[in-house]
Amino acid sequence: MGPPDDDDDDDGLRAECVAPEGAEEVHALLAACGRHMAEARGFRNWEVPYPLERLRRDAAERELYGVRREPGGGLLATYTLALEPAVPYAPGFWGDGPVARALYLNRLAVHPDAQGDGLGGWCMRRVEERARELGCEAVRFDVLAANAALRTFYERLGYSPRGMRTHGGWEFACYEGRP
Repeated sequence: MGPPDDDDDDDGLRAECVAPEGAEEVHALLAACGRHMAEARGFRNWEVPYPLERLRRDAAERELYGVRREPGGGLLATYTLALEPAVPYAPGFWGDGPVARALYLNRLAVHPDAQGDGLGGWCMRRVEERARELGCEAVRFDVLAANAALRTFYERLGYSPRGMRTHGGWEFACYEGRP
């Protein structure tokens, strides 16, 4: 996909692609988010951190982004993008006649200390920009079905629930929106 660095200077934020050797910092952020979701909200689907080796593979094969306020600053958020879903959906799940070109989002996570300041919305705007750059007709992702606050966040951004699926023993609500 040829990921670019995002030079957009909204409030000094910058999204940059993470190389495989930088995956450890993303792993630490995801672990902090998993602990926070389990302790503060009771959601345990990220309690076991995403495997470091899979993050390294994602950095090599997909677009793994890290968001910082300044070069060399601490990692505030992360997300992963690809033209194929990390976990395949059932054939026909999205109801596409001719299959729409879609950008799939995985593991959007904002450090617990940075939550509530609009960083999630900022990340989603970057995701939508990338989808348009790639000529995608849709952005697609799933979210833990029980996480009503997160589902409301995405719906406020204009994403629509398109169905449910189960993987890894968890039920997920699947969302889609136009970039």
